[in-house]
Amino acid sequence: MSGLPRIVTDAAGVDEVTAAARAAGRCALDTEFLWEKSYAPHLCLVQIAVGDEIWLIDPLAGAPLEPLGALIADPAVQKLMHAPSADLIAFGLHFGSVPANVYDTQVAAGFVGLTASASLDRLLDAVLKVRLDHNETFSDWSRRPLKDTQLHYAADDVRYLGQLVDELERRLAERSRTEWAHAEIERRFCTPEAAGGDPDRAWRKVQRRGKLSPQAQAVLIDVAAWREQLARRRDQPSGWVMKDPTLVEIARAAPRSTADLGQIRGVGKTLGERESTELLAAVARGLDREPPPSERAVPQRVARQVDAVATLAVPMARIRCQDADLAPELVANRADLDRFLEAVVAGEDLSSLPLGQGWRKELLGDILIRLVAGEISLSLNQTAPFLNVEERC
Repeated sequence: MSGLPRIVTDAAGVDEVTAAARAAGRCALDTEFLWEKSYAPHLCLVQIAVGDEIWLIDPLAGAPLEPLGALIADPAVQKLMHAPSADLIAFGLHFGSVPANVYDTQVAAGFVGLTASASLDRLLDAVLKVRLDHNETFSDWSRRPLKDTQLHYAADDVRYLGQLVDELERRLAERSRTEWAHAEIERRFCTPEAAGGDPDRAWRKVQRRGKLSPQAQAVLIDVAAWREQLARRRDQPSGWVMKDPTLVEIARAAPRSTADLGQIRGVGKTLGERESTELLAAVARGLDREPPPSERAVPQRVARQVDAVATLAVPMARIRCQDADLAPELVANRADLDRFLEAVVAGEDLSSLPLGQGWRKELLGDILIRLVAGEISLSLNQTAPFLNVEERC
């Protein structure tokens, strides 16, 4: 597949591309953007492949991207992408596009015995034996004219995605993992949250929030949402508006006045009167909020039992993934594991937790429930590191 890309610089060209994608029912899509100094990624180029045809859509030369935002949200067109989080955030923040029918080759690879974090170069080499000559990784995509090497690099990002997806789908079907992979891709990428438009979830990304009390965690929800809204208004990275340690300290101290606010290190004179008033209002809302369930203090009895069973649950999870030829990072991290064990021990509803639903429950959740109940034991056999799961009567 060596077709030369076509440069698109106007609305008519964009309409041609989107019409071709809708007629085919699927397209490969990637973007080049800058994101160092802004809240939302600034799109500099969009690459689309339909069959053997490749278009490079240049918004800096006049091509409108709104029709591509509509294409991202169109459930009738499958978008083949690789690690698309930032691309989807860009379309979501700029055009309000909620992604639909996205296919991520990185996640799919994790269900067929490959890592779920491989670069496109590595994945193409491993699956299709295609080696790309990529040397424009750190290009400034906002500068014009684009060099021939940049155009080649950009086209290669979508050139082989159709072949890659076809082969990954074949391997998924061989392993009866198609439904698992598709469900996981949809969970990650086909939601309003994937479009980057929910400030109320920003608190989950704040570093060192785990040291806060449950009530301070509730304040952090509103304070982090305030920071996101201000960052978007300023079109600045959220960390430029206020650093995480300052945000955590505000949540802990819960200032009631501008004088209280001025005593907190890191606030300084970066906020105007309006912004300080908004921040104090966010603190007040947080003080009236119920702490999030996952952040409530864990009773000591539950914590002790979780610590004990986790010594078996952690290696069990790792080996179950190895036996199933699944990338462990797709199944659960340590926080997911601990939260699930806490819920099992405390007798809480498990259905809203990742390990309590779908393929994760089938693979690991059910056996962890039995482990906590003392219905199974683990032992090493002669072909370690595989585990024997022994039923207890």
